Amino acid sequence: MTPTGGMLQSLPGESGRITFGAAEELDLYRGYLETLGMVAGLLLEESSQQNLAEVMRRLMESTGVSCSSLFVNEPDENGSACAKLHCAWPPVGEAGDFPDHRSIRKIAYRDYPLLSDTLHVGMVLSKHISELPEAEAALFAWQHIHTALCIPLLIDGELEGFIGLFSQNRPHSWQPVEIGVLCTIANSLALALARKRVEQSLEASAARLRALVGVTEDLVIEYDLSGVILNIWTDSQAFCAGLHAGLAGTSLTQSLPGDMAQAMLWATPRVLAGGQRETFEFTLDIDREDRFFIGRLQMLPSPSGQSRSIVALIRDATELMQQEARRQSMLETLNLLEEAIVELSPDGLLLNYSAAWSKLLDASSEKGEPGGEKRLADYVEPDDRAALDAVIRQLTAGVTHSAVVRFRLLAAHDNPVWVEARLLGHRSHLGQVTGLRGVLRDITSSHLQEKRIAQLALHDALTQLPNRVLFEERLHQAVARSQRNKTKVALGFIDLDHFKQINDTLGHKAGDTVLVTLSRRLQSALRETDTLSRWGGDEFVVLLPDTSERDSRRIGERLRDATGESIDLGGTETRLTLSIGFAVYPDDADSPEALMSVADQAMFHAKGAGRNNVRFFQDIRDKNGDPPKET
Repeated sequence: MTPTGGMLQSLPGESGRITFGAAEELDLYRGYLETLGMVAGLLLEESSQQNLAEVMRRLMESTGVSCSSLFVNEPDENGSACAKLHCAWPPVGEAGDFPDHRSIRKIAYRDYPLLSDTLHVGMVLSKHISELPEAEAALFAWQHIHTALCIPLLIDGELEGFIGLFSQNRPHSWQPVEIGVLCTIANSLALALARKRVEQSLEASAARLRALVGVTEDLVIEYDLSGVILNIWTDSQAFCAGLHAGLAGTSLTQSLPGDMAQAMLWATPRVLAGGQRETFEFTLDIDREDRFFIGRLQMLPSPSGQSRSIVALIRDATELMQQEARRQSMLETLNLLEEAIVELSPDGLLLNYSAAWSKLLDASSEKGEPGGEKRLADYVEPDDRAALDAVIRQLTAGVTHSAVVRFRLLAAHDNPVWVEARLLGHRSHLGQVTGLRGVLRDITSSHLQEKRIAQLALHDALTQLPNRVLFEERLHQAVARSQRNKTKVALGFIDLDHFKQINDTLGHKAGDTVLVTLSRRLQSALRETDTLSRWGGDEFVVLLPDTSERDSRRIGERLRDATGESIDLGGTETRLTLSIGFAVYPDDADSPEALMSVADQAMFHAKGAGRNNVRFFQDIRDKNGDPPKET
């Protein structure tokens, strides 16, 4: 016979059965129906531990067994399937005819193949201990169990546990009517356990939702399509101060502040029409302070797919709005500065910038707003990019924390824009450089002023030629290089013949014109590496580094011939002549000072020889033995 619920039974042999008459079987059936009604009532009322224990008590009394137990499947610490004793009657640990439950508090299915196989296929196990295999017999022998009836609890065909009815010391035979009713009770118990599990899951989800909402300090409201509040969750003091207690079951307009309810009701039709999320905003006066809130509405579908309620997630965005306002104010302040603020990637890519950066580009190339992904170096003159790239590499590698570099922006005209960039490495919490930030300042005016100051300090004001300070610096550098490279340096003193006569007869303005014109002509006769300096008055000095004797003599002749063309001084044609004296390092002197001295002597020898001459100190020494004295 197949018991109720689709479960099969494995019963003792015919010899173990007791034959009932019709009247006795009817009384038995009535008793079990009464038990079934009581059990159903208890399980419908609540599937609490107390009610489940009461069910076990009634089963024990109705069946006349020694113990009635409920086992629920739970995995053990290794994940293996086990049946754990959930409740029993007599209760665990209490005195009674069934003294101990220790051996059956947890039953590992893998250790009892007959019990496991029978229950997992949905069959009832009903055996005397003598009929059981060794493993199951040992399990029940500990409790002096003579007969065991195990009824599976099935939920959607899966074994969730079983009911165990155990008789001690004497055999117990089961009638088919008993098995049928007990299987029906097992089905009710299985449904009760499933309902309890769902309730626990829902309660856990609700608790988790309350915890999440509490952590975020948001407000979550669920309401139906007619605007009636179904649920509400919040732990935020800001929300609680503006809401009334017991909101569930009331309408939005009844229980929520007016601006809040109105904002939600305005957004609701858009959610219903579009099926997408909708946002809304509102402001509440809380404790005499205006607080700004933002919300998002979303529909909750029913199992059939039809909309049944709407959920509103509302957040107090006051602090975010204040932070954004402060950030915007800071950006506006930065945009007022003449200095440009830039943000770069570790490889120098321009990520962000303030308004002053666009002004720098406008002033430089009239290109306007920068576009596309470009490196900062792409806006820099090619000759200056190496210095900028070197600084970026040092900052990215952590060699230095900050650096200053100057460069010119690409220009569409002859006057470049000079920029001074102060760059700083931005580091993560791990100390890695994740980007660069910098302040860029237009220093064109100050840079040109520095150049003018340097020009005045190191150049002659009339001819713009290097003065004595700059010339002596270059002379020492040329001599040091000559010592390293084993080359020669020639130095020449140049004196303009009869210059005093020009000043006295034509005036100092004419004399200045002569000196400027002469400096240009002399400069045109030199190489790019040579230096011409105005020494003072009508005297000039020329430095020829890394030169040979042949080149020095040829340049000396070119210098003398540079005065061949006459100069027009206010209608007066004037022809100039020069007296030039040269000395060579290390042939004629062993130091820069000695070299200048012997070159000066050679110049005076050129004057003494009739002017308009070029004389080398070596020639004078070879001819006369000793150089002439200065006169």
